[in-house]
Amino acid sequence: MKPKIVRTYNSVWKVEKVLYGIQDIPLPIPLTYRQIGFFAGGVIVVWILNHFPPLSLIHLTLVEYIFLPGLFSWFFTKQLLDGKAPHRFLIRVVQYHLSPRVLNRYKEVNSSTKPYKYGSSISYRELSYDKKEGDADEY
Repeated sequence: MKPKIVRTYNSVWKVEKVLYGIQDIPLPIPLTYRQIGFFAGGVIVVWILNHFPPLSLIHLTLVEYIFLPGLFSWFFTKQLLDGKAPHRFLIRVVQYHLSPRVLNRYKEVNSSTKPYKYGSSISYRELSYDKKEGDADEY
């Protein structure tokens, strides 16, 4: 049985804003505001990591402040990990590893360390299946 595909028009109304130029200077490629944000985030991450080795030992400004943030921006805007944006995927992985992983219907189960004690006496019936030779199996 094939899963039913439900088509929606949500993506029609989500039009990304695109920047084609800055102050009458055209950009080589059109950039979305999301790509620019990830590029700026990549520059900040590289600037912070530039104070610690091994990035502090590299002094290639073009690589550090153009190539690495560009790669960061491309990865986080164009690639998918398990069908999700990479930053959302990484957030879910961290949430999973920090969660107790004892769930019932997606709610945390309260587990006590003490064993459960019944308030009254408990009775049970013990079944015995002693088979003698020549007995036929009955169902």
